Amino acid sequence: MCVGAYAQEPLPDYTIIQFKSRIKEYKSKKPKFDKIKIDKELISDIVRILGKSHYSKEERAVITEKIWLAFIDPRKFDLVFKDYAIRTLPYWNKLNFQGKIVLDPNPYLKSWTKADNEQDYFKIAMNRILMYEGLMGYGEDAKETKKALVKMKYAKNLKFRAISSKDWTNSYLQSIKPQLNEKNLIMQITNNGNYEFMICEKAKKAELLKLFSRMRWKFINP
Repeated sequence: MCVGAYAQEPLPDYTIIQFKSRIKEYKSKKPKFDKIKIDKELISDIVRILGKSHYSKEERAVITEKIWLAFIDPRKFDLVFKDYAIRTLPYWNKLNFQGKIVLDPNPYLKSWTKADNEQDYFKIAMNRILMYEGLMGYGEDAKETKKALVKMKYAKNLKFRAISSKDWTNSYLQSIKPQLNEKNLIMQITNNGNYEFMICEKAKKAELLKLFSRMRWKFINP
């Protein structure tokens, strides 16, 4: 089964990718969830609400399993889903200033190693996968926000206005709210300055926010 926002995207060309790790030593321990309220059911519920209109039950189960494995065993996730893990990186096919594509061979293990705790790693991994599947977005400025919106499932049929010099992430997200209202959809943006956002049905907003609150991930209206 081929599941993904870019299911038709070609596999990474490993002949032009240089794998190089700047991590002296990866964490040997796996993330532990005994102190945070995260389980596979929570992930499944979030994927269901964000993706029910776009993915089949079987496809949502595949996405859930990938997120869960990324959480409980980053090293194994990087190995089992190597192509997928690489393509979830927003910069995986971008040339650096030397004209090369340089990637860490273990991108999720790298994120876990650099994370201060399980909670921080959880947010990084989940956001990265949900973005790839078109269920969340991220943009540090209006230009990147528009690019992210084009890839999101709920926004695929919306018409986006041109970006002005006065635009920023929040103002651009506000500009599409009328179109979302017409479709009984609502936009939410993280309340932590990271410019992560999602779109869901208005009727599911309260349930979705409650699920995210279990992992101390809070959203507000743009």
